[in-house]
Amino acid sequence: MTRILIIDDEAAASNVLRLLIEKHIAGEKEISVCNHPAGAFEAIAGFRPDLIMLDIEMPHLNGFDLLNQLGSWDFDVIFTTAYDRYAIKAIRFSALDYLLKPIDIADLQNAVYRHIALRGSKTAPKEVLVSNLMSNLHQKDPSAFRIALSTMEGYYFFPPRDIIRCEGNDNYTRFYLVSGKELLVSRTLKDFEEILADHDFVRVHKSHLLNMSYVTRFDKEGLIWLSNGVSIPVSRRKRTQIVQYFEGTA
Repeated sequence: MTRILIIDDEAAASNVLRLLIEKHIAGEKEISVCNHPAGAFEAIAGFRPDLIMLDIEMPHLNGFDLLNQLGSWDFDVIFTTAYDRYAIKAIRFSALDYLLKPIDIADLQNAVYRHIALRGSKTAPKEVLVSNLMSNLHQKDPSAFRIALSTMEGYYFFPPRDIIRCEGNDNYTRFYLVSGKELLVSRTLKDFEEILADHDFVRVHKSHLLNMSYVTRFDKEGLIWLSNGVSIPVSRRKRTQIVQYFEGTA
């Protein structure tokens, strides 16, 4: 049984989401709705949800502030929001889930089923991720965001400038850090390509995403050399893009 609490000040939006969950999410579930942010704390305490579908833009108490005031909690959160590029970027950096309104059925299923699959696994308390999210949201410059990476050892938090490169292998990505540490994360390289796109990271090969700040040269053999002495092959279809990148930064 999955207990799902929808918190949204718009009754029409919460009713639509409830119907979508009832129709498109398989398995036993119990759904409750709270349309008054001020009553959310009582609703959470009384319903004891496994998962909260939490609207971000609510009057008087937005979704981020609500979680921040809870302190500690033992449920998962999927944020729901209309397009807010800065908030979405901060959420993705903090390894939390979100759904864009109007909500796509496939995205809803992926997010909820991911929660169900991970429920009971040993992960860091979600408030740690929300704390990082709140810190990111208070940054005036996205370059100061800290990315959250979930590994078998737990969560790691650091700024993008600490990443030299990322290497993809199927559904896993290995991070190579300035410190020399390597981290293996169960997410695709494409996910991180999108997250890090505004931080001078470039996909030079289907398996390689590079922080261009650490690139020292691009040789005639089609290899990019990094400041740590590592060389990375550039795919043939990416070579023109890389040449244009260097010409544009010269």
